[in-house]
Amino acid sequence: MDGFKLGFAGRSSTWNLLRKLVFPEHVALRYVGSEGDCLGLDFVIVERYMADLVRCPRVMVLSGSSVDDLIESVINGLGLNELNVGVDIGNSRCGAIILANDVPLIHVTLSFVRLIRMIRRLARRSSINLIIGTSPGVSGLVRDFVKSLRDVDVKIRVVNEDMAYGKKDVFRTRYPYLTLDELDGLVYAYTGLTMGIHE
Repeated sequence: MDGFKLGFAGRSSTWNLLRKLVFPEHVALRYVGSEGDCLGLDFVIVERYMADLVRCPRVMVLSGSSVDDLIESVINGLGLNELNVGVDIGNSRCGAIILANDVPLIHVTLSFVRLIRMIRRLARRSSINLIIGTSPGVSGLVRDFVKSLRDVDVKIRVVNEDMAYGKKDVFRTRYPYLTLDELDGLVYAYTGLTMGIHE
């Protein structure tokens, strides 16, 4: 499944935001300026004001230009029905990594409330396996996070951050652009995947 190819047409600010969200090793991005640029792409994300101008076979029109809109467009455009999401919970910042099977697709740092909103939004169309790291310092936050998603159809696994500690250096070397919160989220995701996700 490695090697997604996405196109984009729209404002440079939205293009730059999209580039910051995806793993460049696994998601190739191309700015679409003509029909020839569509060749070989899985689909093209297009901002609404340009929707009538882009003539590619598979187009996903952005409903807005927020982080949530872009993430949802990538997931829906690729037709991903199941996602593995590694989460590092924090008071002010939460790191989240979205994987398609075991391929890292998206990395993002959000507030606690925005992360909950994003998970709820993605769960409307995809089955989500959440892998959350915990430690004594954040156990209350993790409980609140899980409680806030009780009415959402997600599978949740909580892993102790001590189990993941030794794996950070390997991932830091491979993905040096990740924030510390995102790096932790990635480590938790892979730790959960190796343990088997389901409770």
